[in-house]
Amino acid sequence: MLFLGYLYGIKSEVKLAQAVNENIAFKWFLGLKLTEKGPDHATISSNRVRRFRDNNIAEQIFNEILRQCIAKGLVGGKILYTDSTHIKAKANKHRKTFVTVEETPKEYMAELNEQIDLDRKVLGKKPFNHDDDDDPPPGGGKQKAQSLTDPDSGQQSRDGKPDGFHYSEHRTVDSKNNVIVNVHVEPANINDVTPMPEILKEIKNRLGYLPDYMGLDAGYHNAATAHLLEKNKIQGVIGYRRHTHAQEHYGKYRFHYDFEHDVYICPEKQYLYWRTTTRDGYRQYFSDSKICRNCPRRNECFGTSTSRRMVERHVWQDSLDDIIHFTKTHKGKRIYSWRKQTIERSFAEAKENHGLRYARMLGIQNMREQCFLTAAVQNMKRLVKALFFCLFRVVDMENPCFRLKTGV
Repeated sequence: MLFLGYLYGIKSEVKLAQAVNENIAFKWFLGLKLTEKGPDHATISSNRVRRFRDNNIAEQIFNEILRQCIAKGLVGGKILYTDSTHIKAKANKHRKTFVTVEETPKEYMAELNEQIDLDRKVLGKKPFNHDDDDDPPPGGGKQKAQSLTDPDSGQQSRDGKPDGFHYSEHRTVDSKNNVIVNVHVEPANINDVTPMPEILKEIKNRLGYLPDYMGLDAGYHNAATAHLLEKNKIQGVIGYRRHTHAQEHYGKYRFHYDFEHDVYICPEKQYLYWRTTTRDGYRQYFSDSKICRNCPRRNECFGTSTSRRMVERHVWQDSLDDIIHFTKTHKGKRIYSWRKQTIERSFAEAKENHGLRYARMLGIQNMREQCFLTAAVQNMKRLVKALFFCLFRVVDMENPCFRLKTGV
């Protein structure tokens, strides 16, 4: 019954029970006799509370359908696309409270700190103390809005996105037949980049390997994601978003980076040298204050309160530059252009035909059930289409007219 509900976009379990009793095809699918009454809608909710609580049955179903798709050759595995979409939670945006949450460090922080210490050692500077035992300040942490109706959801506050409490579904699809190979659910107030290490682990567990190429939109355009892909030997194809620079002074794009000599070159052809690396992982390049003092473009470059110009560069920026270079090639452009035909179409199908626009239940566990079963029925459609096409080819090849026309 749940498969029928997700396949035909029947959001209400009461209406689903009614449709089972009225639709002969539904009764045939469920193994019911023509005059036999279908299960009541309370049966579904009771099973969810009593039998399906604290387990991953929906994920196991998704994994089994994916395994069948792989066995039929529907998954190529070389080019994958990952993106996220917001799902409206069953929560009133006005019924909320503010709580203080402790920010957990990113998964890559240990590796980043190691690179920062190496940089400072090269420069002859003292490494930072990353494991200080200072007590957090009173009231420390970050204030976040929490829904009183669905505390697991997160308030979305991104530009161009609807306000309110939402969930984010991070979906990965294969480029060959648009088969969904991974689903990951997070509150909408979690940045898209944060769960990327976990997503790659889940993909490897389900497929047994990682792809050769991975397409991502401009929201993933940062050095940490690029380094993660490079470390896992994945060629990233990431969209680029040019940030506007409305300030009165020169933006960073005016300075050219010389990779061979590790310096920045200003518009006046003067060098900015690497002097230090910050705790956040940014190398700072400074100009010579004596040269800047007599520069004809000094007022256009920086303000009167400073005596020299500084430009920052992330310690993993080289990985991002390599991805930018590949994305601009003919092959990179071709791979990135398939995004709208794969991941974007998959999200549109899920929302328009299978009811993924809104959360059906409360809590992140129920949200995971909805996302996994929605992805499972979408993969079922791909699987049935492939099997039907193979059957159609076999039947046509036995037809003499088909042999005469095709020469088979």
